[in-house]
Amino acid sequence: MLDKIRQTTIQYYRRPSEFFDLAIYVGFLLFVLILPFGYATAILNASLLLVLFGWVGRICCERRFEWKKTPLDIPIAVFLLLALVASLFAPHRATSSLGYFWKLLRAVMLFYAVVHSRLDGRWRHLIIAFVFAGGFSSILGLYYYASGTHMGTAYMFGMESHLESHFSHAAHRNDGIKVSEDLRRAYEENGRQLSQNATIFSSKKYGDWLIVDKNQNRKYAIEKSEGQLKVYMIEPRLAGTFKMPNDLGAYLVIVLPIAIGYLVASWRVGKAWKFIAVLGGFLCAMGANLALTLTRAAWIGVFAATIYIAVYFQRKLLWGLLALVILSPFLMPQTVKDRFETIRQRPQGFMSERPQWWKTSAQLIAKYPITGIGLGRFRHEYQLHAPVGTHHKPYHAHNIYLHIAVEQGIPSLILFLAILFLIFRRLSALRKRDDFWCSGLFIGGSGFLISALVYGLADHILHQRPLLIFWFLIGLIFYVSDLDNSRERRSAFPTQPDIHQPHIK
Repeated sequence: MLDKIRQTTIQYYRRPSEFFDLAIYVGFLLFVLILPFGYATAILNASLLLVLFGWVGRICCERRFEWKKTPLDIPIAVFLLLALVASLFAPHRATSSLGYFWKLLRAVMLFYAVVHSRLDGRWRHLIIAFVFAGGFSSILGLYYYASGTHMGTAYMFGMESHLESHFSHAAHRNDGIKVSEDLRRAYEENGRQLSQNATIFSSKKYGDWLIVDKNQNRKYAIEKSEGQLKVYMIEPRLAGTFKMPNDLGAYLVIVLPIAIGYLVASWRVGKAWKFIAVLGGFLCAMGANLALTLTRAAWIGVFAATIYIAVYFQRKLLWGLLALVILSPFLMPQTVKDRFETIRQRPQGFMSERPQWWKTSAQLIAKYPITGIGLGRFRHEYQLHAPVGTHHKPYHAHNIYLHIAVEQGIPSLILFLAILFLIFRRLSALRKRDDFWCSGLFIGGSGFLISALVYGLADHILHQRPLLIFWFLIGLIFYVSDLDNSRERRSAFPTQPDIHQPHIK
């Protein structure tokens, strides 16, 4: 063991560039494994810093800057330039944040870090880690759902701190205490109703106290914060290892099609049944998590990707989908059934106000068609332009195409669509590969793009962690296609001996 460590140390001492390549690989691996854990932001940032350290260290060690050209170079450069212009020339620059531009720039830098990595065959390890992390976090999510923890919470309103005295006796009563008239009146002043049987309990899972209103089938978490009492509604939506249910849904929109792609590829090449069983188990766990997030756009996005994969690559999946549709009324929880009903009924809330968000987005696009309103400015501008009486004030347009046009201008939207075309074109280069790993990346990668773009019709997927995942996977697609093309060139044009040099036996 000591000899092996000594040999490895000598190897990295003699070839320091390999040490920096290892740092990049470990950084990517850590990044992929930590992605589904929403509260581990510090570790996520550390993994990206490790990648940057390896990339810069290798450049300094080799004393040369190697740049691999891609078809996306010019479109991405112009897209970033337009994003910067939109941030600098926003209508209300004092409230515009360049932090959103930095997040976009960081994601693009991640794309180029993958393209310029020297992973070779180790890129397969990242795929394995990506699917494993999604499956493992989903199994944890099912445990959380069974134990009633890590559910979605939505902030409702704040109450005065002197009302805390109405909660103090709940800690000494296991059966809880009835809500006082003062608390009921405070709720009514904020547009909420509490029934006469609403009960206060001491809470360990959510905030400091819990109000259970069985008559209205609602629960409220009460938390002491900043000299007031903050009221949150507890939704029957799974957040799992993320902070919010929609964050988990956006993650699964990306990872599920990748896993489905490799399941189809494993059927094609006849992988061992143990491998297929483990992958299938992870898929079941991820599918259950997707249903329990109650994120309707994510359901539609993954369903569209699965139909695409089934029609073009594996018709047997259609029978599985048909069986799932037939059995779903008997298997799905009541909360999921109720969520399906909201698609048809469109009750008050996000579903009813979403068309208004899109209408206001169109008005903002007409007002600022070239430079947009600036990155991260949608909520502020919506408050200025939304009609009186709207309840929700969203942070984005809930449509990636409208959102890009609103915040960055119509030219940026055209560039974004051009970038998507070039990505699909490069992805098609993997279509002819018979290799299991490349075939799975082609099937899963095309499915993930369809899933994300369909999801983007009703929500904004290109923000926070999904933005990083998106550009990471695009970088992996470009890296693998370039890796295989370089191998083909080497096999097609083998190195010939120099005829001008004498042949030495």
